[in-house]
Amino acid sequence: DVLLILEAMKMENEIMASCDGTVSKVSVSKGASVSVGDPLITIG
Repeated sequence: DVLLILEAMKMENEIMASCDGTVSKVSVSKGASVSVGDPLITIG
């Protein structure tokens, strides 16, 4: 399933779930800038 849509350089990239589970924490908010390696979502 698609968990997030990340916009980079005017392109929208779908971030897919890497495993089964339930989202237990969202570490970013809409419009926030993120860097490589930043945790976006925790699946528990």
